[in-house]
Amino acid sequence: MDSRGIEPRTTPMLREYYTTKPQAQFDGRDGLLMTGERKQQVDQLFAKEMEAHSSALSTRSSSTLNTLIESPPSFCPSRVLTINAQGIHALRLPLPSRQTEIFIYNSDGTEVYISTRDKLCSGNATLSHPKRGSLTRTEYFFGPNRDPVVYLLQPSSDIPVEVIIAGKWTSRTMRIGMPGGKQFEWEYAKEKRADGQKVNLIVFRVVEEEKGKRKETSGHRIAQLVRGEDSRTPGTSRSSAGNGGELQIDEAALQSLELDEAVIVATCLMMLKKEIDRRRMIQLAIIGGGGS
Repeated sequence: MDSRGIEPRTTPMLREYYTTKPQAQFDGRDGLLMTGERKQQVDQLFAKEMEAHSSALSTRSSSTLNTLIESPPSFCPSRVLTINAQGIHALRLPLPSRQTEIFIYNSDGTEVYISTRDKLCSGNATLSHPKRGSLTRTEYFFGPNRDPVVYLLQPSSDIPVEVIIAGKWTSRTMRIGMPGGKQFEWEYAKEKRADGQKVNLIVFRVVEEEKGKRKETSGHRIAQLVRGEDSRTPGTSRSSAGNGGELQIDEAALQSLELDEAVIVATCLMMLKKEIDRRRMIQLAIIGGGGS
């Protein structure tokens, strides 16, 4: 049982591959080098383990269970960016991602942003533009209830502007508070397309207050990260964590809210980093169960 009171469940086959060093060989991307039917069996078992531990870690989280939504007619994405994030695979040691640079491309393939981590063992990263230079800096902290901090780097000032990030230990939804008081949030959802296919999304919305009330509601959708079969980063799969995809942005909504596109990109990358952190926690729990 770990510090959160969760009893790891690990099958004998997974224990074998995690605790027997001669059989657990790893490549440069931390994936287990197994082939054939044996690898397929372990992949299937690990997917079940990941699902079980994800549910245990988020039992009370309503946002962890993706909400099935319909694409609102008011959301009209006019700009599509490709986030080339590899993330991490399910079957691996709980090590940090080896990707220290994440490139973001326009729809025509030209580079528009690059996110650069300080070093391999650090999640802190700077988002820069080929012409505008450094735009944002994100700093991460270890441990629960320690949300990351995003700083807007102003070319006319040496003092960065802080964006308030707030989340809950039991929720994957993250609240973003801008200096002017506007509130936004990233939340997980599933969308059912016209052909019946369900696509995993991370949706960026404005948070609105009902008139005359303190109650907050999710307002207009401004952007969404789509990771379907045809849009996720090549080489990644549905079971990957922190992998990229198509970032679709409603530019008209962006302009009306006077929000810099770099904020959406930086906070979207933050969501992917949080995915990796959660996956590593689950992997640690499974390994702990294998050694007990």
